[in-house]
Amino acid sequence: MSSVTTLGIKLDGETRARLKSVSAKLDRTSHWFMKKAILQLIEKVEAGARIEDIIGKEFLEKDSLRHSIALRRHVNSGS
Repeated sequence: MSSVTTLGIKLDGETRARLKSVSAKLDRTSHWFMKKAILQLIEKVEAGARIEDIIGKEFLEKDSLRHSIALRRHVNSGS
């Protein structure tokens, strides 16, 4: 049996309210909704999806790679 770990996610008030609303529409908990969304994204990436396929190139450009692991590695290395 594999272990289970609880992870936290920070959401602003508006997003949290939207999550609660859509979860209720599906007669599911917010936990169920988030877990399902995460599993679907994992499957897409495992099947070969790139970041552009997930969020769209126009959104990626606006994000300026703010959450990019490669960017954080570059900044932390002092390069």
